[in-house]
Amino acid sequence: MSTYRRVAVVVALSCSSVFLAVPARAAVVPVASVDFRPAGAPATSGHAADTGAAFDAARGYGWVREDAPGTPLDLTANTRDRARSGVPALLNTIIHLQYGQVGGTNGVATAGAWEYALPPGTYQVTAGVGDQPAYDSRHVVRAEGVTVVPGFRGTATAEFLTATATVPVLDGRLTLDAIGGTNTKLTHVSIARDTSDTVPPGAVGGVSVVPGDRQATVGWTASTAADLGGYRVYRGGTLVSGPGLVPATSFTDIAVTNGTAASWTVRAVDRHGNESAASAAVTATPAAFGLKINFSDAATVPPTGYRRDFGEAFTTTRGYGWVALGTAVPLSLVGNGRNRGSGQPDLRLATLIHAQLPAGSGGVTTPGSWEAAVPNGAYTVTVAAGDAGTAVDSAHWVSVEDQNAVAAFVPTASGRHAVVTRTVTVTDGRLTVSPAGGTNTKLNYVDVASVPASAALPSVRAGTPPNLAVDVPVTASVVEDLRLPGGGVDPATLTSATVTLTRVTDGAAVPANPITSGGGDVINLSPTSPLQPSTLYRFAVTTQVRDVAGRAFQPYSIVFRTGVAPGGGGPVAFTKTVGVATGAPFTSVVTGPDGRLYAGTLDGRIFRFPIGADGTLGAATVIDTVRDHAVAAGLAGAPDRTVIGLAFDPASTPAAPILWITDNYEYSGPLNVPDWSSHIARLSGPDLSVYTDVVTNLPRSVKDHETNSLAFGPDGALYVSQGANNAMGAPDSTWGNRPERLLSAAVLRLDVADLPPALPLDAKTAEGGAYDPYAAGAPLTIFATGVRNAYDLVWHSNGHLYTPTNGSAAGGNTPATPSPLPASCARRGYTGPAVPGLTGVGSAETDYVFDVRPGRYYGHPNPERCEWVLAGGNPTAGTDPFQVPGYPVGTSPDPNLDLAGMYDAGLHASANGVVEYTGAAFGGALRGKLLVVRYSSGQDVQTFDVAANGTLSNRTTGITGLTGFSQPLDVTEHAGNLYVTELGANRITLLRPQT
Repeated sequence: MSTYRRVAVVVALSCSSVFLAVPARAAVVPVASVDFRPAGAPATSGHAADTGAAFDAARGYGWVREDAPGTPLDLTANTRDRARSGVPALLNTIIHLQYGQVGGTNGVATAGAWEYALPPGTYQVTAGVGDQPAYDSRHVVRAEGVTVVPGFRGTATAEFLTATATVPVLDGRLTLDAIGGTNTKLTHVSIARDTSDTVPPGAVGGVSVVPGDRQATVGWTASTAADLGGYRVYRGGTLVSGPGLVPATSFTDIAVTNGTAASWTVRAVDRHGNESAASAAVTATPAAFGLKINFSDAATVPPTGYRRDFGEAFTTTRGYGWVALGTAVPLSLVGNGRNRGSGQPDLRLATLIHAQLPAGSGGVTTPGSWEAAVPNGAYTVTVAAGDAGTAVDSAHWVSVEDQNAVAAFVPTASGRHAVVTRTVTVTDGRLTVSPAGGTNTKLNYVDVASVPASAALPSVRAGTPPNLAVDVPVTASVVEDLRLPGGGVDPATLTSATVTLTRVTDGAAVPANPITSGGGDVINLSPTSPLQPSTLYRFAVTTQVRDVAGRAFQPYSIVFRTGVAPGGGGPVAFTKTVGVATGAPFTSVVTGPDGRLYAGTLDGRIFRFPIGADGTLGAATVIDTVRDHAVAAGLAGAPDRTVIGLAFDPASTPAAPILWITDNYEYSGPLNVPDWSSHIARLSGPDLSVYTDVVTNLPRSVKDHETNSLAFGPDGALYVSQGANNAMGAPDSTWGNRPERLLSAAVLRLDVADLPPALPLDAKTAEGGAYDPYAAGAPLTIFATGVRNAYDLVWHSNGHLYTPTNGSAAGGNTPATPSPLPASCARRGYTGPAVPGLTGVGSAETDYVFDVRPGRYYGHPNPERCEWVLAGGNPTAGTDPFQVPGYPVGTSPDPNLDLAGMYDAGLHASANGVVEYTGAAFGGALRGKLLVVRYSSGQDVQTFDVAANGTLSNRTTGITGLTGFSQPLDVTEHAGNLYVTELGANRITLLRPQT
């Protein structure tokens, strides 16, 4: 893989300016030079003027919202001409990128970013910042997320700074922002194209196209180019994939005309913008799909516009027909059709076919499903079930694809038919209408119509529980994986009116909390109290749910039946005291050596509570050391920070506690978290008022995967859970297309005894950073890899390190093994397997608890460490542990995968906080077990039995008192009592053992 580096050195002081630069590359071609100035200000020779106008495609550059790149923003009110003598004209004019952050009234409060349309390639970007006194600014400039200006503060002798970075531009626009700065002021920008590499990648192979309604999906085999940037897709020689590069191995063209044939080619593009030769062309004709079927006997003439179906078996020639229920085996139901002739004016409802004819009825009693061959895509399907005759002995059930249309419909004299419409997505070329679950279900008619350009619409991909599930735990949540072509789900649109759960028998609404994950890639509905046992429920997502781009979701509906009420966990039961502390977004909790409870928060505060004899909490002391440090150090986003990790130093005493923490940029919603923005720090002194920065520039995702928890090991070292930067190892749009870093998706080990005398330790490994965790004597090293997003970790009394870890929702991308292998593979001696990259992986990962061993791999790919295979791969045609069905059969897991140390914590569990229970309650029945918090599915605390050799078993949920939380994050124990942080309710809840 190509490496892009930024070297910053002070080379000159002149005109009260500092210039930071990089050595010139072998070949650069100037593209543009732009001066930011008010309209009417004197022109600067050789520079185009930018007066703060919103981005305009015809002009090719301009301003957009920082929090929503691509959304035009007019910042003309933010330009200034200082008109000072002795100052070069280029530096005399400026524009505020963040005017509102200093409380002014003569500018635009909304922070802006500047964009310049460019073809994909590698560019040198030079940016100038600064202003005259007063010096109220901390200037930060990032180009494509790479820091150009790292936080410059002007002085009387150095008012301005000019710096250069080399960055790849892959999305068709160079974006400059000031995230992390305060009142940043930009003077000028110059752009030059790096042309040092002119060798194109090889041609793309395996190109195919699937036409649909006003769309055509083009797919191809991943390029193995080591410096691959992405792909361009052409229709008839015209670029149709947009100004940027396609990062995945498929693209759906939605600017096509039904009935008009077209051909497509694909080209690979490297990070320097070199384009391969065109692939072989593929041709197809998009078309709408419509089919209307009337089910009847063989003699009835169907209504106008309908085709008759009297039970013939499916054939590819006809394109529709019957198959045995739950299979693809053709089945004839001829003889099961009826025409009641009962005076029903709608012939479609007067006729029917028995899909489940009872035995002894004189027809085919093998139950069948109806299928139609259709192009993959979304369809609106209307289906009718019932009987116009006098028979009312049926319980009609109808499902369409993975959704339910009719559930337990029993006709009455006044209501003989159920007519329902569903919007479904077909991925296997067959639309299936099934009577599963019913008794003597009778179908009347079905209307099928394709949804135009459906690839652009967000929808539900798959869910837990699935449609028609039975024995669902009464404390379960409903969690749906999503298709997100335009970014994550907008959490503001998730309400009790837009995501619903109802009891089927009477339509009664179930009180529940709809939420999404930090990545915005699932919809989770958790009832506020246990469901009724042995009861049928319907879950639905309406079109009022939107993605972050404002596009409506396709509607979705399933049914499931609960099981019996749980036994409550035997002798183990807790009494819940809700909200012993409230009013703050509590993250993690730990008991200090002084016997008090400490809690971190999302905004950087630490609360210290005295613990009463009954376990309740007294008035808190609020410690603002982290926030005060953020302000003093000028950290991005100050004063707000996020504290997750809390670990007391073994040298702590009740009178002098020493608390180690993780200190992160606070994620508040948009994809704007700067990389390298996480710290490890040590708090000491009176009321922990002394902040010592220990490790800086740890990697960070654009969202809530960050530097998470800490735990001191038996060797005295500090173990750190470091989150991944994306979903499944390769960049994806939901996670801001940020790649993995050398230290991300790992458990790190910090040898505090080997820290350098001068702190902090700079752990940045790329983009100008040079930290090497593999160097001899490195204090911060990689203990274990492939740990995607472990919120917490605990050293058990058996000597094993356990870490609950969040697996990915469906829809992520995995990296392809390049050829040749990068040099990083030599370190670990990696020679294979070579795996294809997967795009939009259709299956979700489960969540895990890992029994972490040094040097082993736990399934999340990271190309920087030469790790390519997601989870267990797909080694056999059977069911393999933690397999990824998207891989070709025969794909072996990474040879370093520690399969024996991987345990299932539940699909969509969001397994977070963990503690070993040490109390003597319940006669010791819980002692030594792991307690693992589930933030998402279940919103509860589950337990695992732990053997002396480290083996986990007997995962148990539904224990009395350990259910019904509101987005619980962490748990800790003190004197047998448990304390659970509930982020959804801004509280801490006490759980006392029942006696």
